[in-house]
Amino acid sequence: MAHTTEQLVELWQHMVNGRALDRAMCIHNPLWHEGRGEEASIVGAFHALCEGDVAAPHFRGATTLGLMRGLNPETVAAGVFGKEASVTRGAWRGDINALPSRDVIGMFSGSLGTTVAYATGAAMTIKRQGKPGVVVSSFGDGTSNSGVIAESWNMAKMLSLPIVYICQNNQYATSLHADDAIAGGTVSDRARAYGMPTEDVDGNDVIAVAEAVARATDYAREHGPAFVQLLTYRMGGHYMSDPEVYRSREEVEEWQLKDPIVRLEKVLAEQHGWDAEAGAARRAEVEAEYEALVIAAKDAPAPDPDKLSASPYVSDLAAAKEGN
Repeated sequence: MAHTTEQLVELWQHMVNGRALDRAMCIHNPLWHEGRGEEASIVGAFHALCEGDVAAPHFRGATTLGLMRGLNPETVAAGVFGKEASVTRGAWRGDINALPSRDVIGMFSGSLGTTVAYATGAAMTIKRQGKPGVVVSSFGDGTSNSGVIAESWNMAKMLSLPIVYICQNNQYATSLHADDAIAGGTVSDRARAYGMPTEDVDGNDVIAVAEAVARATDYAREHGPAFVQLLTYRMGGHYMSDPEVYRSREEVEEWQLKDPIVRLEKVLAEQHGWDAEAGAARRAEVEAEYEALVIAAKDAPAPDPDKLSASPYVSDLAAAKEGN
């Protein structure tokens, strides 16, 4: 599948934006879980979704998806810190992507795997309504051991639901390597056991990721669930104060040579006349922009508790509860 220069630059810009926001959060938010190194898996997985399709991202990289789906960066940053400029006007701290809606399912609890179940339900809704949409749901290798994954896959296969499951395999569930945590082969082996077509992809190659997920979504729209495993690597710790004693510096440095942004820049330079100097300047500019807006969000005053009930998020929840 050939990509135009404009399409590749768009992929590059999404990855640069995502990393810039991630970097700023690492500096100014001690609770942050960074996704540096996984940008190709995130951007490539959700880049080609159409109107009416649903995205249910893994928590590591959800901010990048929010930016890709058109959220204002200031709104995203405010949501992380629970400030009034967020989508919920401060009614929720940590809403790092769009609110649960018809096209985005966010993670609003610390229980991993729940979004996979919600995504499967969304796929069921799409099928029952006879709509042409598809759902793309991503999760980490550690989450693959959750029972809700097996339950969701079984239902999706039995009902031929239009959904693509993506394992964003960064090889570590906190500090435990996937080789020591996943029995019975790989996550792909498990998916094949459910009768889903599977594909293993270099998760640091955004072009390969986008093409593989496009094939999977084409299949899922017509035939039912498909699975893609993206082998990637988080360059930073599981969380900001992670001592990282479970892996060597040599291993980290080896994967740093596979940086997904740098890899795409090489393709652009070799095949599309990319101006490396202009690209580096643009990256520095974006980093400065995102650090400034993250600082502003962090320093913004806390929301007025008396105004929280006026939040459209709270109002919508109340209306939904009354409707049920």
